[in-house]
Amino acid sequence: MTTSCIVFLGVSLGLYATASLLFQGHLWWGHASWERWGRSTLIVGIVINALGVLLHVLFSGQSPLGNMVSVISLVVITFLVAGLLLERYTSVRHFNLFFAPVAFLGLLYPMLMPLRFEDSGSMLLKYPWLGVHVFITLLGHVGFALAFCGACAYLLQSRSLKKGRLNRFLPALDTAANATFYAAGGGFFFFTLGLGMGVLWLFGAPGEYLGKGDPKIVLALPTWWGFAGYLYLRGVRRRHGSRLKWLVIIAFAIAVINYIAVPHRFDEQPVAPAVSTMTPD
Repeated sequence: MTTSCIVFLGVSLGLYATASLLFQGHLWWGHASWERWGRSTLIVGIVINALGVLLHVLFSGQSPLGNMVSVISLVVITFLVAGLLLERYTSVRHFNLFFAPVAFLGLLYPMLMPLRFEDSGSMLLKYPWLGVHVFITLLGHVGFALAFCGACAYLLQSRSLKKGRLNRFLPALDTAANATFYAAGGGFFFFTLGLGMGVLWLFGAPGEYLGKGDPKIVLALPTWWGFAGYLYLRGVRRRHGSRLKWLVIIAFAIAVINYIAVPHRFDEQPVAPAVSTMTPD
């Protein structure tokens, strides 16, 4: 990433943090204007974040999928736009209270650890389909993050109702439950596609850049099982309640740990061309 791109991304990171604080202030002190300022700040942050990715493409001549920082930026932008549209066209309200901090942490991680992603960036350039795999998988994480926010809203509202009051800053239980279900379904679709691509490469598809038993793919399976179990119990068995929401939260927590703490193990080494020792007659 060039210096100008990093500056733009740093500004958007600060705007995401500011929006998070404004939404929190609206929650605790009830200033209606703070929510409007928070939403406006979030939108400006999205625009500046997108400009940072555009500058990276223009100055480097690379695909936006050729650098992990830009890939994650695209996922953060998609996540926030989905959240804004969810509030705009559904009865869901105040979800940006959850979206803004998640977006801030999502963009903060790659920017604080550039060395960690240098090799990954070169691998994305060497294997273009790896970039597609990464982007599709991260789209799945966007859906899971939205489902996580819905599950948290459901549990908080449920706790408020048990105390005999309705939290006006959170959606109703049915709304939060439906948002969790549909977001988990969309995330599961993309995550399954991305995981399937990873498994194909793991077992020797053309490219063979992953070591056998790559831990990142192996540890993605509990997340897949967790959301598959949730969708089966919610969509097929028609079960409801807080326990299902905890399943979503635990599965998403495993996904975050795998995303942050577990690197891919790239075993491929460049093979030096053979040098002939024969001398001409």
